[in-house]
Formats: sequence, C-alpha cells, structure tokens
Amino acid sequence: MTTKVLLTHHHRDAIENAADRGFWMPLPLEADQLKDVMYLTSLSYGETTLKQLVEVASFEPWRESDGIERWLPFLGQRLDLPRPLPLGDRRLLAGWLPRQREAVQIIELDALLAAERLSDVLAGSGACCHLPRRAAVSAVVNAGVGTERAA
Repeated sequence: MTTKVLLTHHHRDAIENAADRGFWMPLPLEADQLKDVMYLTSLSYGETTLKQLVEVASFEPWRESDGIERWLPFLGQRLDLPRPLPLGDRRLLAGWLPRQREAVQIIELDALLAAERLSDVLAGSGACCHLPRRAAVSAVVNAGVGTERAA
C-alpha cells in the first residue's frame, strides 16, 4: 500500500474549518482515484508553503443535482508537517497546481515528505509523476503521521 495525499485548492482557513466540521466538500473523483488516499491538504492563493495535512477517515458517494457523482471526504485530525514545504519552482507547478475548488492532484506521501519543495515531485514536463519511494522522514512518524518505511 502506498499512502497518498489529495491536494486541492480552497481558502486559507478551509482545512481548519473542515476538520472542525468533520468533512470536506464533495469532489468529482473516480472511485479508483480514492485508493490509498489517507490525507488531504489544500492551498489558497498567495500561499507559498504546505504546512499541514488532515487525515481522511473515509469517502462517501455524493450525487448532486447535476447528476455527477462526487465523493465526500470525512476527516480526522489535523497534522502539522515537521517543516513547512515550500512550493518551489512555479514554472513547473503552472498547470499542475490546483487553482479551483474542485481541482485535485494526488501525491504519494513518501515523495511529499522526502521533497525539499513541492515542485520536486514533478517531472520536468510539469506533469504529475511517480517517484521512487523513499524512506519517510522519522520526525513525521514521531509527529503522528503513520507511514511505512520503504524497504
């Protein structure tokens, strides 16, 4: 199992408000995209770093009046990253970084934790890529984020 993080876009206080409510907003995802997603994070305009994750307890199907099936993430506790993760090279992130509330990217947790900056998890083309698994930072394990170390 490869633990994954769902990255989306929302206003600055969205993570805190959603964790207090216990759920995020419905997102137009495919069921196979949900596999192994254990955390969610969000960026807002003007932010330059990722600072925290929120646990995803489960996803429930949600159908709105437009007929599109969405998935509603139910949330657990918020977890601060051991260090803020700078976004990095904006040219690489252009077109990849979610800029609308329903836009998402799915990133491997190990790659996110091992990166010096978010743009490090991208190929030079700006497309999402799957990096080789690297050992998770031990400080994160101590901070309560349960990850498996790569063998």
